[in-house]
Amino acid sequence: MTNRGPSSRLVRSVFLMFLVVPTLWTVGRWTEPPIGVDAVSAVTPGHVSVVGARMLPETFDAAAADSLVRRTMYFSGGVHKAFDGDTRWVLIRAAHDVAPAARASHLLILEATLLAIRNAAAEADLALLVGKLDGGDDTWHTQIAQQLQGPRLASIGVELLLVSEEETEAIDVPDSGMAADFYDLPIALLECDAVINIAHARTPLAALKNLSGLARPTSQTTDADAVLVDQALLAEVSYTLSHLQVPGGQQMILASRDGVAIDRVAAQVTGAASDSASLAALHLAHTRFLGQSDLADIKVSGADVPGTWVAPKEDNPEENETE
Repeated sequence: MTNRGPSSRLVRSVFLMFLVVPTLWTVGRWTEPPIGVDAVSAVTPGHVSVVGARMLPETFDAAAADSLVRRTMYFSGGVHKAFDGDTRWVLIRAAHDVAPAARASHLLILEATLLAIRNAAAEADLALLVGKLDGGDDTWHTQIAQQLQGPRLASIGVELLLVSEEETEAIDVPDSGMAADFYDLPIALLECDAVINIAHARTPLAALKNLSGLARPTSQTTDADAVLVDQALLAEVSYTLSHLQVPGGQQMILASRDGVAIDRVAAQVTGAASDSASLAALHLAHTRFLGQSDLADIKVSGADVPGTWVAPKEDNPEENETE
């Protein structure tokens, strides 16, 4: 297992931020970036906060979940892009807020995703990070543990880590936090090589809110949105998958390195785009370069989502010629 200490990861984050920030100033004035920026890759090229595939299976079983995850990975460019060649320890953040009625299908999505991650990082140690620093839903944690012992996952060796039992360290947010300067953070998050966020889009901001509870401000604060953004900066998520259950029982997964874009597209798909409070939180995340919050600058592959970016049609003089 590669041990990457707190200082090296924070220095890397700050360095990436400095790579980006100078390009956003022109002759002393702020220029709105035409690109999505996240805390891991620093720059997402062009209008390509690319999110993944859509499928509407008649019945939702393990085979349907596998197919849905495979198509999503294909359209989003492959989960292997979240890893460096020397990746040795990957943390997967399981959804911590899933309604009982939706848990069976989400467990199938989790299972299919873990198999895909194992395939992409065959030599890495995998650990599933569940719950919050202050505890969580014990029944849900037990169901996840049972899924890990099932016939498809038992052999791939996924460790289960309860956040509430992990040792923590007080860490300062790169470039200062929006709600607090210091947060208690599980040391596992500081030492791992990659974090994969698997959210369940039951409510707006599913991807951001799934990071809630991973870090706890050391001082009192009442700004919930700012805390979410600080936690996202500290978690440095490499890849986000969000499992949606849209009206009519349809299943959808969105996937991208850009979790903010995931939440913005999910809001559009589920009809939550009118939730001004949630959109404000996404715009706040955008100001810290965590991702793209402008729907018009997000390209979606594998599904038609009104309002997202579409490549302009090239003028073809031959089409204007008369015969």
